Amino acid sequence: MNDRNTISEADLNAYVDGELAPARRAAVEALLADSPRDRERIAAWREQGATLAALYGHVADEAMPARLSPHRLAAERRGGFGRLAVAAAAVALVLAGGAGGWIGRGLVAPDAAETTLIGEAEAAHVLYTPEVLHPVEVSGAEGAHLAKWLSRRLDRTLIIPDLAPEGFSLVGGRLLPAAGSAAALLMYESDDGARITLYVVPSAGEETAMRVSSADGLTAVSWHAETLGCVLVGALPRETLLRLAKASYGSLDQAPDI
Repeated sequence: MNDRNTISEADLNAYVDGELAPARRAAVEALLADSPRDRERIAAWREQGATLAALYGHVADEAMPARLSPHRLAAERRGGFGRLAVAAAAVALVLAGGAGGWIGRGLVAPDAAETTLIGEAEAAHVLYTPEVLHPVEVSGAEGAHLAKWLSRRLDRTLIIPDLAPEGFSLVGGRLLPAAGSAAALLMYESDDGARITLYVVPSAGEETAMRVSSADGLTAVSWHAETLGCVLVGALPRETLLRLAKASYGSLDQAPDI
């Protein structure tokens, strides 16, 4: 029987991360063989890790902007950069590091809520675009009903963008849970079968410029309109997604009248 007191919490975490020496790994595996409770904990940690990797793993490959280098920040502080500006830059640095990398391609760093929004949009795209029989809850043929339903659930008047002039017809949409709210997922498809999704959540923030990130074959364009946060996702070139995002911008968000 393996002595539980010889295995620490750090050992279990290192085991999940694959960082134990062979002898120590064998000791942990001996413990797990006799401890269903610890096996469940290990399985839960691995599941959490897989979920985080699916949502945010792509930013690990992003390069940190030179303007957020700790050495540069220190030099600017010594040169009279100002307490407030240094603090703001430090917060941006923490957010970038906490997410595992940098999103924004030279634009202002997204805050934690923005990072979550992008991750949710990408996860929804990956989950639903491969579906053949049930990619959406309400088809594009019921566009008026879809807009009314999603507007009511998001508490916003949602004008569904018409991307047909850009070569993408509306497949339909569905309602999804989001961080602290509901989300609408609109799906579009081109004549050659390429699918894009537009993920929309209620937002009370200020309007923002469009941010672009690309990883694992997907490109995401995110922005905030007056009362909506939006992310357009697709396995298409950056220029194509930006064109489609600009076609969507402005038609989505109207003054609430529901």
